[in-house]
Amino acid sequence: MPPQDINLTVDEITPFDLDSSITNRIRRNDVSFITKDNRFIILIEHQSTINPNIALRLLFYYFELLQLWLKLNNVSLYTTTKLKSFPIPEFHIAYNGSAPLLEKTSTFRLIYNNVKIEIDVNIVNIRYENIADVHPENAIGGYAYFYQLYENNKKSGASSGNAFNSARDDCIKNGYLKGFIEKEEFIMFYKDFLDYDTQLKEEAKAEGKAEGKAEGKAELLMEFALKLLKRNRPIEEIMEDTGYTREQIEALAH
Repeated sequence: MPPQDINLTVDEITPFDLDSSITNRIRRNDVSFITKDNRFIILIEHQSTINPNIALRLLFYYFELLQLWLKLNNVSLYTTTKLKSFPIPEFHIAYNGSAPLLEKTSTFRLIYNNVKIEIDVNIVNIRYENIADVHPENAIGGYAYFYQLYENNKKSGASSGNAFNSARDDCIKNGYLKGFIEKEEFIMFYKDFLDYDTQLKEEAKAEGKAEGKAEGKAELLMEFALKLLKRNRPIEEIMEDTGYTREQIEALAH
């Protein structure tokens, strides 16, 4: 179904995602919320490229979240009682890629034996130059401002860490993302997902892949593999990113 035009306040939603510690899950989504009246589950993926399969991927996330919701609310699908209502999904992509955004929706359609599944995902371009409201109090405008600074610093030859620190200092000076960017959680988030998954990944692949390398390089690669395991990444993906065999990864997991 196409995304609906709904206006929600912060007090009407609460975080609800697949990072829950209630159960061990294979998939992890970016950001999702549930309305406190259980009307909607709102899923948002942050993308720098538009994948034609993103709509189907979001549907998988939704079904896992719905399973979690049923469990938390003690609802069984094996009783004779009809489920009167459940949270319906809203799918959105926050796009910040450099390529022009040609479409504002991503649609998945499947028709089989007259059974029809159709999923529409709303795509919002959050690059700084495409945002009308770039006032410091606008959180999306603030993030777009920060990311533009980070990208520009990287293009100028700065390391990931220096690019991040310079962009963060500029945002603090000009009042962007006030009350959030100063927090340690923000720093750790970008150290983890920007610096670690790009810089460390490249270092590990380039310098620590083959056996017989210096002990420090091998430890760097092992640390990266353990990090991916902790995030419950698929073994095939870890094999590709590290060069480890399945047996080596399974040994690390134990």
